[in-house]
Amino acid sequence: MKWSLALLLLVLAAMVAYGYFIGTQIILAQAEAFAFRRMTVPQLAEQGTFRFFYANNRTPADLNGALSRRFDSTRQSELNFGTFDTRIEPSLGLGMILDASDWFLNEEIRLQEVDTLERAAFVKRLREQVEQSPNRSLLLVVHGFREAFPSALRKTAFLAHVLDINTPVLVFDWPGDQGASLSGYRRARSAAQASGPELATLLRLIVEEVRPERLWMVANSMGGQVVVDAFHVLDNDPAFADAQTEIENVVLTAPDVDHAEFNNRFKKEITGLAENVTVYVSSNDRALLVSRLLNRGQRLGESTLNPGNPGQVRQSENIAGLLEAGNDGLVLVDVTPVNRTRNFHNFSLETPEFFDDLFLRLTDNTIPKTRELYSLETPDGVRYFVLTKGR
Repeated sequence: MKWSLALLLLVLAAMVAYGYFIGTQIILAQAEAFAFRRMTVPQLAEQGTFRFFYANNRTPADLNGALSRRFDSTRQSELNFGTFDTRIEPSLGLGMILDASDWFLNEEIRLQEVDTLERAAFVKRLREQVEQSPNRSLLLVVHGFREAFPSALRKTAFLAHVLDINTPVLVFDWPGDQGASLSGYRRARSAAQASGPELATLLRLIVEEVRPERLWMVANSMGGQVVVDAFHVLDNDPAFADAQTEIENVVLTAPDVDHAEFNNRFKKEITGLAENVTVYVSSNDRALLVSRLLNRGQRLGESTLNPGNPGQVRQSENIAGLLEAGNDGLVLVDVTPVNRTRNFHNFSLETPEFFDDLFLRLTDNTIPKTRELYSLETPDGVRYFVLTKGR
């Protein structure tokens, strides 16, 4: 009996101690997350709540109904504009291995208010945030295949939170939610290619009316197809097809874009409009392997790094064909050594080393020595980079 009572008291003492110290750690982590956040411009008066922007080319459905029913999955040529206020738990992403399938199902990201705006009001509010940002900058995000309107907003909020860059954030949401089947993939690819003109219209609006001094674009997977088709439209616009670059950084992560088509046409068009273009690739990307089989051609997001020997890189003609010696405007970064996601395709949402590198790439046009990168050079003098776990 005495031993049972002593054991019970010991267990209770352990529970109290655990609750006290662990609870304190959580509170401190949340407090530090608030105290040391760089992302202050989008933050609203309520701590932990942020306002982001959206534009899409979806057909409106029930704009006063549930969020999932406000727009459908068909494309229109007109743009819709709005804002979305998001409550984000401050400890999200701190000290954890990020898992998109998990955090999409929990309550760490809560969409509170999603409003539609007329074009003039949208421009006014977005420009106000841009003018408040320290770099007068704007980050434009384009997501990929199977993204519905609500999840596109949530992923944008998550990216802004983890990247923690002090700038307004705008997502261009195109109707990529066409189903997970083979026919759904093909419909989504058609929608991506058809959405290029609407993204081009949005870019004109940003450049001519919002007028950020620094414009950054990040596009993932099939969103890269939307970007390259938008740039094809702008390349034929006399106002954009000049010697001046309108966009400071274009970042394509695991782009589901045909390698040969990008090299033969899009490379010239993008580098003519953007000062810096960065393509993050991975050799173990299973989603792009499937895409290659479906499209019968190598995808831009695939690399030549041997996943069986991460430290060894083949000097490949494919890399040399994509890049040019002495041209630092187009940079290739191989993330294979740090790509530990489930299908090796979602590193742009789940890999801390990627976020660190992306933040430095957007905020500093040079290549900081603090990046965990090492550079490689082909026999033709082409240099590219490999993102590592640290040295």
